Amino acid sequence: MNAERVANCARLVNLVIPGGGLILVGGDVSGVLIALLFTATASFSVAASLLLPGEVPATWRGLGIGVTLGTYVGAQVRFAQTLYHQRGRIADQARRAALHDARQALLDGQVEDAWRALQPLADQADTDLVLAYRVAQVLTARGDEVAARAAWQRVRRLDRHRIYRPETVACERTLSAPSPPAAGSDSPNSSEA
Repeated sequence: MNAERVANCARLVNLVIPGGGLILVGGDVSGVLIALLFTATASFSVAASLLLPGEVPATWRGLGIGVTLGTYVGAQVRFAQTLYHQRGRIADQARRAALHDARQALLDGQVEDAWRALQPLADQADTDLVLAYRVAQVLTARGDEVAARAAWQRVRRLDRHRIYRPETVACERTLSAPSPPAAGSDSPNSSEA
């Protein structure tokens, strides 16, 4: 069962049993506490309003209903926060793994493997300096001069603290230098006999 289906099922459980969805997505302690608080206040509110309305003052009934509703809303908010943080952690782990794999592949001389490792994150390179830097390195290693030049310009734009400035300048100079003539071809200055 994939993570999105689990999250959807947990969302439904959390709507029916506040705190239950938190327990399903790994928020065990907060889920149990919310479920216990909701159960206690809901039981008190039902008993005070329906079973013993004359025995419990209206203030206490109102307080019980208010705490029950607050607990319900709090459970939904806490559930949403937990999912948001989990998705952020998962995305960060995927980013770190892709950057590590790309770096290792580059060190091993496997340029295409490095490129494949970065592909799932390519759309984030416009805002992520480290990712933009790694993409520029890979494109340079692949020999894609036009894309590499654009990638190094993106690194220059994102690099406000000039962390990668020396390498950026060196790579941009290398990419804008004319390519040496192919082996075996006549140079433009050679005269015909």
